[in-house]
Amino acid sequence: MTASEEDYVHYVECIDSLNRAWWILQKLRETTQRDAITAAAFRFALVEYAKSYKGSDGICRNQKKRNAYKLPTPSLSVEDLVLHQQILNLRDQVLAHSDMTWKEARVYLNSYEGKLHASFMSNGDLPFPEIDAVIGLIERTLEIMKIEEARRLEAFAKTISS
Repeated sequence: MTASEEDYVHYVECIDSLNRAWWILQKLRETTQRDAITAAAFRFALVEYAKSYKGSDGICRNQKKRNAYKLPTPSLSVEDLVLHQQILNLRDQVLAHSDMTWKEARVYLNSYEGKLHASFMSNGDLPFPEIDAVIGLIERTLEIMKIEEARRLEAFAKTISS
């Protein structure tokens, strides 16, 4: 695959990831069920959203080095950009990793019947966004991306016909 082919495939895959996130969130919005399965689906939808903005390795046949693809920060409102960053932070610190930075944990040592015990308290409120807000963010992002996809397809077609 050439670099331009990889770039185009990555862009279309990003649109697919955002569409998957949108579809999952739509289904979650339709249900009143709140259990481990819906919680996992919500978390997966956030990962699907964030995936496009994280590095995706590629390697072209005619190049020896790897290309890293990722979408730039979308050109949206300040409110949307705050939500976008919140989702990326969740992905990096909570969903894909277990960072201690957000937890603000405190450890307490006690002795009971001659045995040492440790307990801790931490910030248990995960800063998850509202489903409707994420759906709106995805819809506004996809609107811009569809226009860019058409432009990229035309440019890609020109490189092939040259």
